[in-house]
Amino acid sequence: MGLKALSVGVVLLILYGYARRREPRVHIPVMLSAFVIDMSIVAYIEGSREAVRQAMGPTSPLMKLHLACSILTLALYLVQIGSGILKARGVAVPFHRQTGLAFLLFRVGNLVTSFLIPTHNLS
Repeated sequence: MGLKALSVGVVLLILYGYARRREPRVHIPVMLSAFVIDMSIVAYIEGSREAVRQAMGPTSPLMKLHLACSILTLALYLVQIGSGILKARGVAVPFHRQTGLAFLLFRVGNLVTSFLIPTHNLS
């Protein structure tokens, strides 16, 4: 399965998890699965393409937007996991919903920009 198809699958998984957000027994494992798959994609891309090294060099504005969406997605994954753990323990976390929507926006932005960036023999 190509990386872009896998990425589409992750976004669909996230949307499913979001739709089931009021059911922690479904929401939590679905979102954690999406996180694990996404981290696996990131590790594969870095290992096979040296993405970080390439990103440090000259790059297009579209690639910069893609990188910004990617970095913000990763950061917001951590915020969501941390606030989700607190929420599961009964701590009031008023920002979990808002940061979840921001996370969704940046993850979809990451997906859309990945389709707009020209690739060379990449999945």
